[in-house]
Amino acid sequence: MLKYISKRIFLVFFVILGVTIVTFCTMHFAPGDPEEVIAIARYGEDLTQEQIDWVKVTEGFDAPVYIQYMKWLDHVLRLDLGQSLVTSDDVLEEITIRFPATMLLAFSSLIISLTIAIPAGIIVAIKKNAIIGQFFMTGSLIGVSIPNFWLGLLLIWLFAYTLHLLPSYGYGGISHLILPAVTLGTSMAAITTRLTRSSMLDVLNQEYIVTAKAKGLDNRTIILKHALKNAMLPIITFAGMQLGFLLGGSVIVETIFAWPGIGKLLVDSIYARDFSMVQGCVLIIGVTFALTNLAVDIAYAFLDPRIRYE
Repeated sequence: MLKYISKRIFLVFFVILGVTIVTFCTMHFAPGDPEEVIAIARYGEDLTQEQIDWVKVTEGFDAPVYIQYMKWLDHVLRLDLGQSLVTSDDVLEEITIRFPATMLLAFSSLIISLTIAIPAGIIVAIKKNAIIGQFFMTGSLIGVSIPNFWLGLLLIWLFAYTLHLLPSYGYGGISHLILPAVTLGTSMAAITTRLTRSSMLDVLNQEYIVTAKAKGLDNRTIILKHALKNAMLPIITFAGMQLGFLLGGSVIVETIFAWPGIGKLLVDSIYARDFSMVQGCVLIIGVTFALTNLAVDIAYAFLDPRIRYE
């Protein structure tokens, strides 16, 4: 198992290196010259060629691209992501301030998703031809079909403006968390319910489940003790991928609810043409996603005996 974990860590190193290359290239090869973008952010639209040339020299844009990348990577390895071109704040410090809000929203959404999806998926697998099974399957189909931005606006209209029960935006107590977490959690739950159903149906047809039934074990024991553990493997994989996406910043939902996380910071920085902040946010999102997938791979080693034996 140690060999398996070491191999995954080794591979993640190259994934993160690839993230740095993609992040750097995306910003530097985007339409428009980076020195002009930075000059506009600093001096406004009324630019002189001397100001653009000054930015080009001071920021090192006159050097070959690979030299620029090596210099930027050197700063990244020293945890220096530069300063905001708009506010002059330290990029890493600003992201660190925003990250707890994104983490709170991500884990709350994941808990809501799994709390709904796992019981619903089990019920649908066991009672696939019953009315309750059809009800949950229809609900999951509707959930998959509804876009996050539309569901978020619908919840704001219903619970904030019509019923006046919950705030429509901002970051504060648990009341501010409910609407964005439910928006993300229910859409994830719809997909996870269908995945849980498929995984449970596959496991329930295995020979060891038939043997357990032949031994006279009750259905509750068979499902919860024998079937669910093996059915959880693909669910954990999907949940890990979703958590990586959420921790990286759910851009649309954070923007709709003015939730001060990384996703909202990224959108605001794009509108402000804050070159350094956008680059830092994209890098942190990519690294977070890679590390979350690494954690899922390690969890697999503990949950799946086949990996341990190999």
